[in-house]
Amino acid sequence: MPESSFQQSYLQQPLLETADWLYQSSERLAQQLNYAALALMHTITSGGKVLCAGEGEAAWLAQQAATWLVRGTGRERPPLSAVALVPPAGPTQSTLTQQVRALGHPGDVWLAFSLERDDPDLLAATEAAAELDLTLVIFTGEAARTLGPQLRDTDVWVPLPGTRESTLFAIAWLALEGLCAAVDTHLLGEDA
Repeated sequence: MPESSFQQSYLQQPLLETADWLYQSSERLAQQLNYAALALMHTITSGGKVLCAGEGEAAWLAQQAATWLVRGTGRERPPLSAVALVPPAGPTQSTLTQQVRALGHPGDVWLAFSLERDDPDLLAATEAAAELDLTLVIFTGEAARTLGPQLRDTDVWVPLPGTRESTLFAIAWLALEGLCAAVDTHLLGEDA
């Protein structure tokens, strides 16, 4: 029985840590998500599009963001203009930078996800997005060491609390779901 109790405690620890991070940062995170939703709404209602990107596991977050923006989060509405850019899997595929240069236009949103790794392609693509005058909406850890230096006064930074990649991913997933639900609420009003 003691081994089972130890395993339960060990398994419970990451959940408690994530809950603690969320509790401590919920007000700030909600405020930044609201700014992010407003940036997306401004772009979408002005005829622009959202380019979503990430590397590694963060690429999955970008794919999910584009899916939720196009399909919605459960309420029926017209599709929104969003696309997930795919990091290259081989030397013959286009880089994120090439994709943002081909698809991005001033006024579009660059929605990027970083789990605080060295993401050279994502960094170069973010620099290109800034050069093209896209609004940057960046989900990154609080250190913001990879993409943070690219942010300008008109951009939105969504600081994810935590230090481990798994915690950053979990919180980014929850925050992304909140962001997409907020966009739907801005478009459709409160759910009846």
